[in-house]
Amino acid sequence: MENSFSFNEFNNQTQQQTGLVIEYKRILYRVLYYWYVIALSLVVGLTIAFLVNRYTTRIYPITASIIIRESQERADARFIYNNPLANPYRNFFNEPYMIKSIPLVESVVKDLNFNVIIQKEGNFKTSEQYRLLPIQLIVEDPRERADFILEIIDETSFACYSDLGAASTGSVFKFGASAICAKTNFVASKLGSLERFVGARYNIHILPVETVALAYINKLNVTWAEQGASVINMAVNGSIPQKEVDFLNQLVLRYQQSDMDKKNQAASRSIDFIDSQLKLIGDSLAYFEWELQNFKKKNVVTDLTAESLRLYEQIQMLEQQRIKLITATNYYSYLEEYLTSESTYDKAILPTSIGITDAILNGLVTGLIDAQSELNALPPKKTLENPSVISRATGLKQRIAELKSQILESVKNLRATDLILDRDLITQVRNLERKLQTLPEAERRLVNIRRNYSLNENLFVFLEQKRAEAGISKASTTSDITIVNPPRAGSTITPKTTQNYILFGGVGLIFPFVFFLIVELLNNKVQSREDIERVTSIPFIGGIGHKQEDSNLVVNEKPKSALAESFRALRSNLNYFTEGKDKKVFMITSSLSGEGKTFTTINLACVFALSGKKTIIIGADLRKPKIYSDFGLHNDKGLSTYLSGLTPLAEVLQQTEIDNLSLISGGPVPPNPSELILTPHMESLIEVLKKDFDFILLDTPPMALITDGMVLSKFADHTLYVVRQDYTPRSMLKITDEFYRSGKFKNISLVLNDIKKTGPGYGYGYYGYGYYNYGYGYSYYGQRKKSEGYYSED
Repeated sequence: MENSFSFNEFNNQTQQQTGLVIEYKRILYRVLYYWYVIALSLVVGLTIAFLVNRYTTRIYPITASIIIRESQERADARFIYNNPLANPYRNFFNEPYMIKSIPLVESVVKDLNFNVIIQKEGNFKTSEQYRLLPIQLIVEDPRERADFILEIIDETSFACYSDLGAASTGSVFKFGASAICAKTNFVASKLGSLERFVGARYNIHILPVETVALAYINKLNVTWAEQGASVINMAVNGSIPQKEVDFLNQLVLRYQQSDMDKKNQAASRSIDFIDSQLKLIGDSLAYFEWELQNFKKKNVVTDLTAESLRLYEQIQMLEQQRIKLITATNYYSYLEEYLTSESTYDKAILPTSIGITDAILNGLVTGLIDAQSELNALPPKKTLENPSVISRATGLKQRIAELKSQILESVKNLRATDLILDRDLITQVRNLERKLQTLPEAERRLVNIRRNYSLNENLFVFLEQKRAEAGISKASTTSDITIVNPPRAGSTITPKTTQNYILFGGVGLIFPFVFFLIVELLNNKVQSREDIERVTSIPFIGGIGHKQEDSNLVVNEKPKSALAESFRALRSNLNYFTEGKDKKVFMITSSLSGEGKTFTTINLACVFALSGKKTIIIGADLRKPKIYSDFGLHNDKGLSTYLSGLTPLAEVLQQTEIDNLSLISGGPVPPNPSELILTPHMESLIEVLKKDFDFILLDTPPMALITDGMVLSKFADHTLYVVRQDYTPRSMLKITDEFYRSGKFKNISLVLNDIKKTGPGYGYGYYGYGYYNYGYGYSYYGQRKKSEGYYSED
């Protein structure tokens, strides 16, 4: 048993050092006791979830997929496959930028008239009427921004209010006719019957096309399906699924048209270039044709000899090689002039379109076109101050400048190379011409005429062939863009209905627990016996229930009540602490005023008196004497006058209406209460009273405020320290425990008063008669008395 006590003391000390201990049983009990709070909190949480789900704008994801083909797939046009106009080099990395380009998205916004938003006000929120109202508003200026109210008057007319809050009559216009409202010109067209919309008002919001396009660019997500694939996934989120589906459908159509226009533009530019060359060569060809016919009319020689024909054919082969060089030289001149005179370079003609097969030059020109196209697709700096976009634009401009310089350098090198080849061909031609000098003059003239004619004819035929290829390519152009997955809407992103119910319902369930936990953490008052035992090692003697009556004489007035029974249990426990003594002195004190020490003193004295024991109460609180009022007695004379020597003992003794119970009240408040308590008269009074009374109860002032109780404790056989539930701070118990450990207080025990909170975590339950711990009353059932005079559990 010694070991048991030592362990308990050590455990108490440990808890005291570790600070606050949360009593989870107590919190759980409170939650269950106030179950209706949980139910109400749950209902509130679910109601909030319902309102959030009901009135939050629903956002849906809309996705689509397209594939970009790498080559033509028409088996009946194989000759076009090798045509660079039909299958130009394509930089797939630029495609996401092209899809999100401002010109492309602006064209979609204009096509769908998304810059005009029609809304209708509801009881709680305003919703967009996309495709719900059968009218269409076309704004003349796509840069306009305006807000006004439109009211349907009848099937043919409508009213317009410039002020959204206006209640006055607005301007009336006809459907299909030009109208002006809020300084904005527009035409409202009727798309169907308006019978059920007559009298309804709608909020009209007109935004600049560019603003709407930028908003869609920001929320449009374009990514490759996976690395190396030619499939692009597009996604956009919106509150109206059909509107976003229409946007993606139109975006794909516009992108396909843009792809076809790009191919057609390349073919058209090539045709224009070839036509300009054919016009020049056609004039030369007509002249030499006329000269050949004139020669045949004037000369007998109209055909060549075998030797002349051999020389002519050799010269013709060399001239055909020169034709390609001449064509290339003309293209180089065009390219140099184009790069030096134009500010944008996305309309340059590809070298392969006129037969130049140099891979380096083709790659450079293609790269220049792609870089310029990507730069054109970026938002203008004045519109979108985005650091990443500005940085990208700067990088593309630098890239274009580098490509332009490299193209000019490449043209210079190709010119030098072609010049060497041309000089070699000219030398070979001149050698053959010297051999022609040995022929008759007529044959020489005929060879020269036919040679010039054939040179221009071959060049003309070559360009005609290229023109035909370009025309066929333009006529058979198809888009490389094909829809894989058409746009479709998914399940809502927000609000997440089920998740919201779970979240808010969970919060509704958890909130009471958190609330009671916070209350428990913030409550520094004593709640239960466990709280007392955690803070102090002073023996706990019992508890007293909550007093519901106004009178303090509970034991006398209701002797069979549960509260009276708790005082009888307290009397029994006190007997164990003072066993062996016939005359007993008990001091009842507390930390603060209002903890119930006077109430405890009165009813404990009544218990003693009703058991046939002569009992007296001494009102030792000289500063605030009031115990006399509970018995209906006077305070003219009392302890203060007796200790001062003004009144004999017989005159201060008052008999109460309760048999065997007497009272010495505090008496008039003296100027020196503490000094009176310290006089020898106090000790002699106790000794005199022991002769006539079995129990003497000292009702003292609070210990935390006044030291009188400390002085009087030496006269007491046992001190009863009253702690009030949910009133006494735990810190007060720590101070009392320090007095107890230091030896200033001896033979002391704690009693918990005003117990109104019971159940798990409080250490008390109401079972018929009184408050019980282990058995009937507060007796220490199952405990053994130690030699020091207190009890510990086995």
